Amino acid sequence: MFCDYVKTENIIVNLESADKDCLFAEMTEVLVRSTPGLDRDEVISSLVSREEQMNTCVMKGVAVTHAECSSVSAPVIAIGISSSGVDYDIDGVSSKDFNESLIHVVFMMLFEKGNAEKHLRILADCARVLNIPGFYKALLGAKSALDVFNLIREYETSY
Repeated sequence: MFCDYVKTENIIVNLESADKDCLFAEMTEVLVRSTPGLDRDEVISSLVSREEQMNTCVMKGVAVTHAECSSVSAPVIAIGISSSGVDYDIDGVSSKDFNESLIHVVFMMLFEKGNAEKHLRILADCARVLNIPGFYKALLGAKSALDVFNLIREYETSY
């Protein structure tokens, strides 16, 4: 299950970042603190490289950024929520012109290299939860990391 990979210490309910670069740095810092051996520079580089291939905004208000890193020995996930929104640089859309280009919920996933099956399974589990009616709105109302974790577990086990 997706919630098996989520830790409350890797959840930020009040993201400070206003743009994608700052977001990657802010969320990576959370993972570096909780994951011994994680290489900050490799994580940022891997996320940026993945993002250059294709923007990871998966639905209105939500991004699921993910990458493989050699310094990761098991999947790690960070979740960030921003009430004001993060300019996620969606191609052809400027946040000045189109407020719906702002991201409010970010799932950052790092995977070990060479385990595509697990990588895809976790991404699919995340997508299933994101598509449950009411889940996104419930996340936006979360007040704490524990609230976010409990919402994920509740929605995931109810479907």
